[in-house]
Amino acid sequence: MLLLLGAAWAAWPDDVSLSSLAYYGDAPVYDPAEAGNYEAYKQVVQELGVAVANKPIYPAETLGINGFEVGLNSTLAFTSGEKDSLTDISTWDRVHVNGEAQRNTWIPGIMVRKGLPMSLEVGANYGWVSYSRQSVLGGFVRAAPLEGYRQAPDIALQVGYAGYIGNDELELGVLDWSGTISYTMPFGNLVGIHNATFAPYLGGGQLILHAEPRMTANEQQALGVRPVSGFKGSEVYDAAEGADFRPAQVHTGIRIVSRGVHVRLGAVWAPQVIPALHGGLGFSF
Repeated sequence: MLLLLGAAWAAWPDDVSLSSLAYYGDAPVYDPAEAGNYEAYKQVVQELGVAVANKPIYPAETLGINGFEVGLNSTLAFTSGEKDSLTDISTWDRVHVNGEAQRNTWIPGIMVRKGLPMSLEVGANYGWVSYSRQSVLGGFVRAAPLEGYRQAPDIALQVGYAGYIGNDELELGVLDWSGTISYTMPFGNLVGIHNATFAPYLGGGQLILHAEPRMTANEQQALGVRPVSGFKGSEVYDAAEGADFRPAQVHTGIRIVSRGVHVRLGAVWAPQVIPALHGGLGFSF
């Protein structure tokens, strides 16, 4: 029974498999060093990077020095079904052993956030990439240079890093930075006493991706893939395509809080790559 369970686990359908670029079904893909394999790999890295990156999912106001928050998150990233130039088959299908990838990436997870002095806070999140053996681990720091003024909106800055973990053939990390502006409005029967708050927010920022195949140099050459990076200081940074791994993104959403329970809904869009939706339910203390 344990052997059967192990075999079933190893065959999870949404594991990203770079080795699968060498074939499709029973047909080998000849001349894999052509641009098609690399372009397929590049597209997967870009879209997967947007999916796993930390999301700016909060209004600009911070929790305060005594504040603490724990919650559940869910991200749905709409990966493309675009066909690549080498096989005329969907790029994402080509990096799955069974040749049938999901048309979106769903990542449910948990998060914690802690307020610090001087309008600072830190947070961490962990998520599971559904139908796969992979997961996401990330952390971030937020600072609000302007918050708490009734006559002005709140403004916050966020910097973080998230990693795609558990894949045997691909290492991927994403640095994120963003700015958010929001305004928190009370509502309820007795405003100021027993009331909820409604906070719409919007902002923008950038992601910086770094990916490396977990393969020997010969295996990478045979597949036509290689390490890529949007970090200008990286030894594998390529000025000609560096911007492809530094996508800009915009975000928007709302948060409703009542009696320490909050509900969040929002969206993130990297125009070069893909959009993603996210939601969450949490508790503040």
